[in-house]
Amino acid sequence: MQFSKRAAKAKFTVKDMQAFADATPLQTSNSVLSLKSTGTMAKGSSALHNAIRASTGRTSLIPSEEGAGYSVDISFGGKTFEVILDTGSSDLWLAEAGVKCVDETMTRVPTAECGFGPLASATFQAGQIASENFNISYGDGESLTGVLGYESVGLANITVDKQEVALVREAYWKGDNVTSGLMGFAFPSLTSAFSGTDPSVDNENTTAVPYTNWIFNAIDKGLINPMFSLAIERGSKGGGGQLALGGLPDIDFNHTFTSTPLKIIELTPHAIEAKNYSYYTIVPDGFLLSGEEDTYYGYQEFSEHPSTTYPVIVDSGTTLVYLPERIADIVNALFDPPSVYIEEEGVYENYCDATPPTFAIRINGTDFYISSADLLLTGELGLDTETGGCVTGVQPMDGGIYILGDVFLKNVVAVFDIGASEMRFAPHEKY
Repeated sequence: MQFSKRAAKAKFTVKDMQAFADATPLQTSNSVLSLKSTGTMAKGSSALHNAIRASTGRTSLIPSEEGAGYSVDISFGGKTFEVILDTGSSDLWLAEAGVKCVDETMTRVPTAECGFGPLASATFQAGQIASENFNISYGDGESLTGVLGYESVGLANITVDKQEVALVREAYWKGDNVTSGLMGFAFPSLTSAFSGTDPSVDNENTTAVPYTNWIFNAIDKGLINPMFSLAIERGSKGGGGQLALGGLPDIDFNHTFTSTPLKIIELTPHAIEAKNYSYYTIVPDGFLLSGEEDTYYGYQEFSEHPSTTYPVIVDSGTTLVYLPERIADIVNALFDPPSVYIEEEGVYENYCDATPPTFAIRINGTDFYISSADLLLTGELGLDTETGGCVTGVQPMDGGIYILGDVFLKNVVAVFDIGASEMRFAPHEKY
C-alpha cells in the first residue's frame, strides 16, 4: 500500500506556566447539563481552524467533521436557546431577528438559507457597547459580524448577569435549523471583539478587545468552582453526554484521575494568543499500539525522537484525533486491512468492517485507550458516500497543530481545571 505525501510541518513553540492555584477538589456538580448531538459542528472550533488555515494554507475539515457537534440549552435574556458548545473558541453569539444572510459570494439570500434556529431579540436588555463590533470567520469560509452588548445568560442553575455577548447581524452560515448560535468555553484571549464599528478594518494585533467570557465570569464571580468537565458519549449520529459546571458529571465512571499541566502554545502571529492561555493544550508522553504480528510484536511505544514532544489541543468541537503525519501513518497501517489515504479527500479511510489496532495515548504515565468503535467511524458520522468507505479516527495533520477531538473524549471524563491550569482525565468505560 502506497501512502500519499503531505506538506512539511511548520514550527511552533510551547511554554510552561505555573499553576496559580492548587488542583480543584473533585465532586459531582449540582449544575449539570445534557449534551445534545446537533447537525452543525462547532466548526472544528473557529479560532483553532483559523490557526490551521493560517499555518497550512488550507482547512483541515473533512467529511466526518460535518454534522458532528454538541449543543446545550442556555437562558439568554430570559428566553431559552439551543447553542453549539465549543471548547476551542470563546465567544457567545446568537443570530438576531432581522439577520442578513449571505452566500459565499456575500450576496444576500433568504434568511432561511442560514439554517438558524429561533432568532434572538435585536436589543440587549443591559445595553449595547457602542464602540465595539463582533467579527469572526471560520476555516470552512463561513463568517459572522454583528454588535456586542450585555445580557443575562444562564446555564443549568448558574446565571451570569451583564455578560458581554454578540448578536449577529450578517452571516454566511450553514446551520441545522435548530441551534441559534454558539458558546465558547476557551480562554478569553480568543474572543472576537474589536474596537470601532467597521469590521473591514478589524485587526487581531491592533484593534482586538479581549473580554471575559461566560465560563470565566462564572468562575471570577464565585458562582462555580474554577473548572468544568465533559463526558461525551458515542452514538450513530454523534451521541450525547453531560457538561458539568464546577464539578464532575453525574455518571458512573472510574474516578482514578491523571493530571497534566496546560501549556501556552504559539500557533499564530497574534500577540494576545501567543502570550496567553488560549486553547486547552497539553503535551502527552507518547503513544502505544499493537497490530498484526508481522508488523509489531505486542505493544510498542513510538515517536520520531525521544526528545520530541507534540502539544495537542483538547477540543470538543473537533470530531477526530489529528496527530503528526508519521504517527497517523503507523496507526492507519496497522488496521486490518491497512487504511488507504484518499488524496482527494485528504483523509484515511477503510472498509467499514475493518479491524482497528489497539491504540492508546499516554498522558503523565497513564495509557488512555481509544475504543475500536471510535477508531473506525462506521455510522452516519463517518461514512463517505463518495467512496463507500468509513473514515478512521486518527488522521494526519501538518502545520504543527495537533488535536484530541471527540474520538479521544468519548473514552474519558475530561476535567478542564482552569483554577489549577491543568487537565485531568479518567477512563470512561461504563457506557
